[in-house]
Formats: sequence, structure tokens, C-alpha cells
Amino acid sequence: MSASNSATDSGKRIFDQVHVLFQNACIQYPDHIAVEHGLQRVTYQELLNRVHDIHVLLQAHAMGKGKIVALHGERSIDVIACVLAVWASGATAMLMESSLPEHRRNLMLQTVPTSLVACCGPEFEFGSTPSANVTKAPQVPVKLPLQNHNEDRAYIAFTSGSTGVPKAIVGSHNGLSQFLIWQSTEFKTGPHDRFAQFTNLSFDVWFRDVFTPLISGATVCIPDTPHPGARAAFEFLSESRITATHLVPSIANVWINTHHPVAPIALKHAFFAGEPLEGALVNKWRHVFPDCQIVNLYGPTETTLAKHFKRIDSTVKEGIQPVGHSIEGSNTFVLSEDGTLCAPGQVGEICISTPYGSHGYLTRAGLESPYVSGLIPESDTVPLYRTGDLGRKNHSNEIEILGRKDEQIKINGVRIDLMEVKSVLVAHPAIRDAFVCTRQQAFTKSIVAFVEPGDCSETDIFKFLKDRLPSVMVPGKLHLRDALPRLPNGKIDRRALMDEVNLQHTTFDGLQPGQSRSVADQVEKIWIEILENPDVSRSQNFFDAGGNSLSIVVLHEKIEKLFCLHLPLVQLFQTTTIETQTHAIEALLNTDPDKQTLAGQGPPTSKPGGRQRFIAARTRHRTGDTT
Repeated sequence: MSASNSATDSGKRIFDQVHVLFQNACIQYPDHIAVEHGLQRVTYQELLNRVHDIHVLLQAHAMGKGKIVALHGERSIDVIACVLAVWASGATAMLMESSLPEHRRNLMLQTVPTSLVACCGPEFEFGSTPSANVTKAPQVPVKLPLQNHNEDRAYIAFTSGSTGVPKAIVGSHNGLSQFLIWQSTEFKTGPHDRFAQFTNLSFDVWFRDVFTPLISGATVCIPDTPHPGARAAFEFLSESRITATHLVPSIANVWINTHHPVAPIALKHAFFAGEPLEGALVNKWRHVFPDCQIVNLYGPTETTLAKHFKRIDSTVKEGIQPVGHSIEGSNTFVLSEDGTLCAPGQVGEICISTPYGSHGYLTRAGLESPYVSGLIPESDTVPLYRTGDLGRKNHSNEIEILGRKDEQIKINGVRIDLMEVKSVLVAHPAIRDAFVCTRQQAFTKSIVAFVEPGDCSETDIFKFLKDRLPSVMVPGKLHLRDALPRLPNGKIDRRALMDEVNLQHTTFDGLQPGQSRSVADQVEKIWIEILENPDVSRSQNFFDAGGNSLSIVVLHEKIEKLFCLHLPLVQLFQTTTIETQTHAIEALLNTDPDKQTLAGQGPPTSKPGGRQRFIAARTRHRTGDTT
């Protein structure tokens, strides 16, 4: 492996490109197995020969510098060879997983000016974009050495866009090589290692899965099953004698909570990335794999794969684990809202400075840089990428990620971080995973949690939360699911759950004059309207069902209006179920039977405003005066 060829005046190192690094490994380990996929096995020399074959095919289609080649297929030996061949030609690679919906694939081709689609499996029609089946590339007798190119655009990766159109990020050769060399060197990767290749083609993590081992003389092992479940995954890890793997925390959580491997597994390194790593998962993973070193990686796609790492200590704290320190060639700053550096312990936005980041977003107008310059003197020579993540430096000068800027909310004036709520949820020994979001109701905002529970009930979870969180942070609604929906990369499908929350809207059809309903029925309908929760129980506490100190004021107003009576607000704080509120209302109605005929005809007159009553009642409630 070649560390670098040269350095720029600014100290930025120029590395050999990945296809050249791979070629160097082939020279060292020609007969070592490079890739295993089911019954298929290829040595380093055999894989290099295949790269040459596809390279010649691409040249016949005039692929080279300035061209973008889309690779269509799924995890396979041919895809790996094709990516290396694209780079050998000087072109840029864009990976398209064949399992993607056709609309998504077309959107990618419309977003990126693609010159050719290289089919690494069954052929498809791609509109006006020409295609070539690389599985039919003939063998070539002459193998010319692979060379570096002065073209630095290595690959196109996609992230979600706020408009619904995916954003195309142009990854750099130099940034990719720098990370791969760092990871291989830092963790002493070599021919003794066997890496599991779980990530599909749609994500830039695929490059880390495949090429950290292939520049190091290690073996890439691709499972036969495209999306293995827990049992299949652990069997694959055991039978393939896997020593290292990259994992998304949520999918690892599913595995570790649903199946315990029986056969021995040789796993030495588990690299977690893509989501916050919880202490609860670390402890569960260590219990099953006591000899496995857990590494927490962090870094947005824009900064190339990962720019932070931490070897997790043998003793871990609860909650989200730190991401440690910057890797070589990067610096991280925590900035306040006014752009000044945060002191240790102070929360701010995580900003990454690196000369090895991406080239930016590919737009119709050209490249749009995600970096900003001149923000702070400490990074005046290298621009900063503002991640949108909130974090701080701890007493060890390690970075702790606390959540997204947009995951901080306020309820009743209290600032709440949804990541904290999730951390408490997953710390429950019987909860496998959770997703926490907010719901803007008609009258207030509430917290909603989706939970994958083990052997525990909703009542158990609420008790656990109430024991650990202020009442304002306890979710108003828990959705218990056997399994949370997931994206192809294993991450929780946030959008699907948010859409479900937004669809759960129940309107109150009101009580018409003369309509025959019991008082309990009428109170229940008001609860459903305010809480937007059709599943309320008549014995459930209003605050457990999603209510808060603002929505109880709304409840009070509606009860008085509907039943045309004076009901002390403090009485609702004392009667917090539909059953007890019904008894209180019936007691008042029974003192004046005429009131029973006035339901729905308007509120009583000459009463103080709801806000005044709330303040007075709250004061009495706090002081214990209920008169």
C-alpha cells in the first residue's frame, strides 16, 4: 500500500488512487483470496484480470475523464471489478442498487449526466442512456499497469434532499484513499482479516466495506442472502470466519435482540456508523462478542466516509457514546450560534475541517460547495463543513453527538432533545429499538415514540420513563411494534413513521343538541379530539395519554362549554381519567338538573377567563390549596 506520492504546499497529501492501491495489493498477495461470494472465490490476481477486461470494454465505449458511469446491480464480484475498472479509465462511478424502485433509479439518472450504464447482472432499459453488460466483457491478453489520473472525481453518492429529490455528492479520489489508508493502518488490517460486506450499493459506506480490505490484502465476504436476518447474519459471520464488519447500530440492535449465535464467531472489530451508538447496544454486543473491539465512527457523506473514531472503553456509560477524536488530516470544532468556539461542555454545532472532503453537490449549474470559509481563524486555510449536528467536547476533549439541530424542540417552554428521550427508552433492558418524534396537535405539541418491545408492556415502559424523565419529556403516545420499518441500509425509516404520525388525526364530530349520549361518551370524545388519539382508555391518566398543562386547559374549556357548567380547573388536575372526570361532571349536573338539558347550547356566563382560572388553579395545586 502506498501512503502518498506527494504533498501540496498547504500540507495536503496526495495519495495513490484506490485502483492503484488495489493493484499494489495484488503484487503483494496475488494468490490470496480477494472476494468470496457464496461458492465463488477469486484471488487478487484473478480479480485484477477481471478489472482489465472490463476496463477495455469501457474504453471501447469511450469512457474516460469527465464521464460518469452508472453501475447497475447488486453486491457481487463483478460490481467490485467494474468500479475499479471505471476508476482505471479515469471516469466517475455512480452505484445504482438493482433493488431500488424504478422511479428512484430514473431520478438518479435525471439528476446526474450519465454517459453509460454498466449492467453487472440482468440488463434493463434505461431510456436514452446507453448501457453495456460488463458480465460479457471478453478476456484481454495484454494487461497494462493501472495508472493514477489527474481527475479527482471518484464517485457519486446520494443523500436525501429536503425537496424530495436526492442530492448528488461528488466524492473525491484523494479523500477516499486517505480514509481507506487511515483505517487500514489504524486497525492493522491485513491478509489475516475477513470483512463482511453487508452494505448494498446505494450507500457510500459500500466503498469502506469493500476497499479497506482490498487495499490491505484482506478478503471481502459477501453473504448469499441480500438482506440476512439475525440468524442468517450470525451464521454467515461464523461460517465465513469474519474478523471485521461495518454495521448500522439499529440493524445490529435487531440482530442482537432477536437471536444469540450458537457457533463461535471470530469477530475482532465491529465498526458502528450511520446512527448514534447507544451504551445499551454496546453492552449487549459485548455480552455476545466479548473479544470484539467496538469502534464508533462518525462523519457525514460530505466529508468522506468518516472523520471521527473512538474505540469504545470496556466500561461504558448509559446513553449515546462519544465519537472520540478526529482522524488524521481532519479537525473538528464546536461552534455556538454566533460562530464562536464553544468551551468544553458547551453545546454547539459540529463543524468539520478537512482537505479530504467531497467536491460538493452536483447541480445543473455545476458543483455547489457544502463548505464555508472564513468562519473562524482556527480554520482559515481549510473551509468548514457545518454538519447540522449538535454536540460538545467532554472532559477528555472527545466529541459527543447530542442530536440534530432540528431534533431539539420546546414543549411548554421547556427545551427537549428527542435523542435523550430515545436514549432512555433503549436503556430499558427489554426494548430493542425506538424512534421518537413530535406531533403538532391542534392545541399543542406532543412527543410520540415508536418502540420495538421485548417482554414488557406499555404500562411498564411508561413507569420506566417516568422514573427517569421529567413529565414534560415523557411521550404522550407509545406505539408498540414487532418491528420498526427500515430503509434498505438498515436505518429506521423516519419518514414512514412521521407520515404515520401525521395521518393519525381524529376529528371530533361534536355533540348535537338533543343527541343522546352518556356523559362518559361525551368526555371521551373531547379527549380524542384534544389528544388526537382514538385509543384512549377511560381509566387512563390524561397526562399518560399525551396531555399536558396546556391541553388540560383546553379540556377544561370544552367541558364547561359542552355541559354549560362551572367546573374548577383544579378539579381536572385531581380527576385525571375519563371515569373520574365523568363522576365530577355528573355530580355538578345532579345539583342542577336543568343543566342536563342545556348541553351544547353554549357556555355559562360571568366566569373568569380560562387562562386566569388555570393560573389560579395551578397556584392552588402547587401550594396544596384546593378550595
